[in-house]
Amino acid sequence: MALDDLTDVAFFMHLVNAGGVTATGKRLGASPAAVSRRLRRLEARLDIALVIRNTRHFHLSDAGQLYYDGGKKIVEETDRLEAEVIQSDQLLQGALSIGAPLEFGRNKLAPFIADFHEKYHGLQLNLAVASEGSYDFADYLDIIIRVGLPEATGTIVTKIASTVRVLCASPEYIIKNGEPRTPNELRQHTCLCLRRYKTMEVINQWVLENKEHSHVLTVTPSLSSTNAEIIHDWALSGKGIAYKLLCDAHENLQNGSLVRILPEYQGEAISLYAVLPSRSHIKKSVRLLLDELKKYIKKSMVFD
Repeated sequence: MALDDLTDVAFFMHLVNAGGVTATGKRLGASPAAVSRRLRRLEARLDIALVIRNTRHFHLSDAGQLYYDGGKKIVEETDRLEAEVIQSDQLLQGALSIGAPLEFGRNKLAPFIADFHEKYHGLQLNLAVASEGSYDFADYLDIIIRVGLPEATGTIVTKIASTVRVLCASPEYIIKNGEPRTPNELRQHTCLCLRRYKTMEVINQWVLENKEHSHVLTVTPSLSSTNAEIIHDWALSGKGIAYKLLCDAHENLQNGSLVRILPEYQGEAISLYAVLPSRSHIKKSVRLLLDELKKYIKKSMVFD
């Protein structure tokens, strides 16, 4: 390290350890005159002699010995701290807080988080779940998982995966109320709709498309909630027809507890996004979690 790059404490450690001005200059690639000037500036700043000089010997004054002993502790602590910081980055330590929509967070993300922790024990993982759109980075989150493109500006948005919405209802509902055969017949049925958190705006425009036709239906909800999991439970219990994400309804469709309505149609395409705060440094743990989550979703969920 060059002489000018050293702090005063680090310079004095080099000087004492080398045993003199000339030897210090050789170690640092500087002339003895430059080393002497640096020592004089340090003593002038402290207004005390640190070294007792003569032509044959190099001794520390009492103040110099005090400065050296204290400086040695500082250098050792700095080295320890820097090594700890480097190791923590390699071992992935510290806290990582993730926000997610309630249904996706509870049913899909929670198992992944538990598996992720099995691989990285040094991390303290915190999963916060709530109605869609109710979180922001004022809630001390490192990453927010969202269904649909976020409206907030000043953030870093990464697409994780895509899915589609589908119409579904329970067999009990179909037995009791019949099954719509065309999109327009949906208006004669009990529809279950989401509402946006805080504004209570109802999400009741249902897009249905196939290769030949495209429909945008405005339905009137008999039941609605800001919570997608409640909509899901209502559909399972025969309360009406839901417009669900395929990734959320897939398991129930597979075991027959829900049935696709108008299966020749699919709803709007919806993407899953990771939203990060807009800042220059993103935690290594966040980057790794995102990489692992993408692999997990591709392997175990119904996403494109």
